[in-house]
Amino acid sequence: MKTSHNTPHTLVNPTRRDALRAFSALGLAGLSLRARADADADADADAGIQPSPWRRIYAPLDGSIANGLQGRLATASIPIEGTLPAGLQGTLYRTGPARFKLGSTQYTHWFDGDGMVQAFRLQDGRASHIGQLLRTPKLIEEEAAGRFVYPGYGSAVEGTHAPRSADAVNTGNINLLAMNNGRELYTLWEGGSALQIDPDTLAAKGFKAWSPDTAGAPFSAHPRRAPDGTVWSFGYASGSGKLIVYEIGASGVLKRQTVLDAPQADMVHDFAITENHLVFLLMPIKLKDGAAPMGSLDRFEWKSDAPLIAWVVRKADFAVKRFELPNGGVFHIGNAWEEGGMLRLGYARYTRFLEHLHALDLTQPANTRDKLAHWAQVELNLAQGTARQIDTALTAVEFPSFDTRHTGARTGTLVLMQRRGNAGMLAVQGVDTVLALRGERMQHFQYGAGWLAEEHVFVPRNAATSAEGDGWVLGTAYDTARGRTALHVFEAARLADGPVARMLLPYGLPLGLHGQFVAA
Repeated sequence: MKTSHNTPHTLVNPTRRDALRAFSALGLAGLSLRARADADADADADAGIQPSPWRRIYAPLDGSIANGLQGRLATASIPIEGTLPAGLQGTLYRTGPARFKLGSTQYTHWFDGDGMVQAFRLQDGRASHIGQLLRTPKLIEEEAAGRFVYPGYGSAVEGTHAPRSADAVNTGNINLLAMNNGRELYTLWEGGSALQIDPDTLAAKGFKAWSPDTAGAPFSAHPRRAPDGTVWSFGYASGSGKLIVYEIGASGVLKRQTVLDAPQADMVHDFAITENHLVFLLMPIKLKDGAAPMGSLDRFEWKSDAPLIAWVVRKADFAVKRFELPNGGVFHIGNAWEEGGMLRLGYARYTRFLEHLHALDLTQPANTRDKLAHWAQVELNLAQGTARQIDTALTAVEFPSFDTRHTGARTGTLVLMQRRGNAGMLAVQGVDTVLALRGERMQHFQYGAGWLAEEHVFVPRNAATSAEGDGWVLGTAYDTARGRTALHVFEAARLADGPVARMLLPYGLPLGLHGQFVAA
């Protein structure tokens, strides 16, 4: 695949350039990987994946669809129950892990499947869908071999070997980034480069290098777009003790890049931005000395006596302030903003983070609710250097969404997914719920038994004129009884009334991770 780059607006001094190139070279190359010792592990995993009905969703991608239809699904016209709002025009793109088995080999952790991008197109009261397995260099190489030749992030597979670079195992299966009003679209992993895809066909076009010095460097799965169109992103490499920071102009041209020394940067999935700062929550998780960057999750250890570090970086000069929060883990952060000398943010806080990471193994018969996160609110006093955290009563929540037109500024509406009942994220037991919070007012809609709801996103009614929080909530959910996926549209202000429109596909889609709505 071709690699493209834009020349940065600002020059990089030789010392920083050397640091950037060293960071890009860290990747995954040259590190040994643990193989499974049990020769029958694949057969055992097969047996473990069958009992739960939702796991059937991956079988077509592991077989007939992947091989017979080139990994593609399509429905030109989806029946609509209810009324699709006239002002809702655009495409909901989603990506996630989709194919877990190839030949005699199988991945066992949810994060590891080959990526598949979905596009729900909503136009003039009609809806269509296409889904496409991403033909990454990894997928092409392994299909030629007839088996997985590399391990996954959390799956050790017998007979695999160390990848030559991070992008050799880049699946693009976590999130998406649209630029230039949706004319450019990228799927994101987090260990390697952004992968450019065609917004219409979803065909992979090649990895993106934002500058010659950052070719192959890790690029976050959660970039943040400021109201002026500037995109901020970062990257990390486990064991490096560093973060790379990107500032990309609204036109898609890199403006600045730097490498920061950072403690506890062995797993950094998300961050937040405010008007003047970048905010990282750095977990007390450590890659064990000499451990491989992929394969068994036993390579990580949790430091229960260490704080969660809030690492606040000033945009103007990349100066850093450090704050300490109670020990805990985090995948996703909501919006953040500065107010009266305080920096405020919320995040989904795990008290048993490493156990939750292990519980996302597809072979687990059940995942208990106590491994899930609760919502925490943080106040950082920038002048005094003090921190305060409030653990709210919102439990078993994840996937925060807000009105991204106001990223880095105060927002009042927050959308969260919640699991009610004693079951974890990858279990059919329990009731999935979408929450919409506006100040002290909370609305919720519960899906029925046997439904697995994915991330729901907020979409403004009119990007130019609507007030913050005025719009819709869009989200997909999988019906395990029928084996089919549906897209739902809610009025954000009347979420409890249920969806105003439901579009039920004739097939099920693999459970994905994140999505972005691109207005027409």
